[in-house]
Amino acid sequence: MSEALRIAETFPGYSREDWAAMVEKALKGQPISRLTTKTVDGAEIPPIFERAVGKAPLAMRPKDTTWAVCQRMDHPDAAKANEQVLNDLVNGVNMVCIPFAGSASARGFGLAADKEVLAKALNEVVVDLIAFRLETGAAGDAAAKAFAGVVADKGADAASVKVSFGLDPIGCFASTGALPADWAATLAGTIKDLKAKGFKGPFVTADGRPYHDAGATDAQELGAVVATIVAYWRALEDAGFEAAEALGMIDVVLSVEADQFASLAKMRAIRHLWANLLEAAGVDFVPLTVHAETSWAMMTRLDPYVNILRETTACFAAGVGGADSICVVPHTIALGLPGAHDRRISRNLQTMLLEESNLYRVTDPAAGSGYVESLTDETGAKAWALFQDAEKAGGAVAALKAGLFADVIAKSNEVRGKLLATRRAALTGASAFPNIDEKDVAVLDVAPIALAVPAAGESCTPLKAVRLSEPYEALRDAAKAAGNPPIFFANMGRIADFTARATWTKNFFEAGGIRSLSDKGYAEAAEAAADFKASGAAIAAIVGPDALYEEKGTEFAKALKEAGAKMVYVAGRPKEIMEALSAAGVDAFAFESCDVLAELNKIHDALGIAPVAKA
Repeated sequence: MSEALRIAETFPGYSREDWAAMVEKALKGQPISRLTTKTVDGAEIPPIFERAVGKAPLAMRPKDTTWAVCQRMDHPDAAKANEQVLNDLVNGVNMVCIPFAGSASARGFGLAADKEVLAKALNEVVVDLIAFRLETGAAGDAAAKAFAGVVADKGADAASVKVSFGLDPIGCFASTGALPADWAATLAGTIKDLKAKGFKGPFVTADGRPYHDAGATDAQELGAVVATIVAYWRALEDAGFEAAEALGMIDVVLSVEADQFASLAKMRAIRHLWANLLEAAGVDFVPLTVHAETSWAMMTRLDPYVNILRETTACFAAGVGGADSICVVPHTIALGLPGAHDRRISRNLQTMLLEESNLYRVTDPAAGSGYVESLTDETGAKAWALFQDAEKAGGAVAALKAGLFADVIAKSNEVRGKLLATRRAALTGASAFPNIDEKDVAVLDVAPIALAVPAAGESCTPLKAVRLSEPYEALRDAAKAAGNPPIFFANMGRIADFTARATWTKNFFEAGGIRSLSDKGYAEAAEAAADFKASGAAIAAIVGPDALYEEKGTEFAKALKEAGAKMVYVAGRPKEIMEALSAAGVDAFAFESCDVLAELNKIHDALGIAPVAKA
C-alpha cells in the first residue's frame, strides 16, 4: 500500500471515554445518556457503540450472488398483464410476482386464479428461465393448480421451474379474519399434488406483511412469522412429512421500510430465529429463502415521488441484509395501479443498486457493527418472546383468534401514532415539507377488486392495513375540497426576525392543507389587523421572535381578535408569557413536538371543513 494511503495512521486514537467527554462538553455538561433514543419496540439505542466482538457474517446469499429482481404482474386484464411481464423481462427482471385477485398483497388488483387467464398473461414467457412468486390469498389451491396447469401446457419440466407457491392460509386468516376448518388438510393435499407433478417448492409462505401493514413493529412482525412457520411445520409433520422436509418447504416474506438500520437488523434477525428453530427441530441445516418487499404502509399518496427515496433506502437495507429476492413496489401504488413509467423506476432502482453500487458483492457487510449487531440481537430477542407468548396461547392460529397479535400491535400503533402526530416521526411530503399545490399523479384507470374472504371455520378480528400518512392525507383531501382555506400570518418585525420561524410554521399549517399567507412583516398591531381583515382569512398566526412577543405579542393578539379572527395562533412556545398571550386572545401555540394532528383538526372544525368520504 502506498504510504499516502495510510490515512488512518495519521489520526490519534480516541477511547470511548474521550468521545463521551467531548459529547458532554457539547451538551454543556448534560449526561451523554440524554441522547439515548427508543424504538417503537422499546429498544434503547445509546448514542455510541463500540465494535461488536466475536461476531461473524451470517449465512445468507452465497458470495457474489445477486438477489433476484422481482416485479409484480398485477394488472387484472390478462393481455395487459402479459405486456407488463414481457416488458419487465427484457429490462432486467428475473423474478415475477403474481398477486392473485382478492389477496391482501394484490392491493386491490391482480389476476384471477384461472388457468386460461394465467396462460394468457404468461404467453411467450419461458417459465423455466426465470423465477416466480405466487401470492394466492384465499385462492391458494386454485392458484397453485392454475400455475401448475400452465407449466404442463407449456411442456416445461416442473422440477426445473423455480417457483414459490405462496400458500399461506394463516396469513390470509390474519388479513381477512376467516380460516377454513380443513386448512391444514387442504394445504398438505395441495403440496402433495404439486410434489407429485415434480415441483420442488417452496410451497408455503410465512408472510410478515399482514402484521407490518397493520402497524406491527419489526420484532412483532418477526414474532408472528416465527409462530406461523411453526404452525405450518406442525401441520406438515402431522401430514407425514419429516421435520427437515417440512421446514424446507417454507419460505418467508418480510417488509422493509425507510428506517435503514431497523430493516437491516430485521433481515439479519430472521436468520438467527431460523437457526433457533432448526436447533429445536434437531435439524442440522435447511436453507431459508427470504423475500423482501418494500413497505406498503410507508407509502404516501401525497408527493409520491418521495416514495422513491424511501424505497431506495428500504431496498438497500434488504439487499445488504441478505434478501434472496426483492420486490420494490412502484411509488404510486397508494394512488392506484401503477403504469409502465412507475414500474420502470422501481425496476431500475434495483438495477442501479446491484450493477452500479455492487451491493451484493459483500456477504453481510453489517457484521461486527456494534449498532447493527445490538439491534439485531434485541429485535430477535423481542421477536422470540412474542413467539413464545403465541405458543403459550396455542400457536399462531389460536393467538390470532385470541387477539394476541392485535393487542400488541394496537399498543405499538398508540406509541407510533404519537410520534406521527407530533412529527417526531416525520413523513416528508405529508407531515413535513408539504406542497399543497402539487399536481395530480396519473395511474392506470382500473377499478379495484375487493379482498376475497374464504369460507370460515375459524374466525378472528382481521388486522387492518393502514398507511402511516393516512391521517394527514385525510386532512389535506378535506382542505383541498374546501379550496385550501388560508391562515393569515401576522409576522412581527423585519424579514430577518421572522423568516426562519415563518418557514417552519408554514409547513405546520400546510400539512393540514391550510394555505399560509406569510409575506409581510409588521411593526404595529393595527396594520396587521387591517391586512388580516382584507385577506379574507378567518384565522391568524402571530409569527416572530420571542423578544417581540414579549414586547407586543398581547397587542397583536387583541387586535387580531377584534378584527374578527376565529382563532389566533402563536408560532413557538414562549413559556414566560404564554399565560398573558392566552389572556389576550391567543387560542393555541404551534411549536416543535406539539400534537400537530390535534391542532390541525381543531382548525378544520373551526373553519367548518368537512371530511371527504373515502372512495
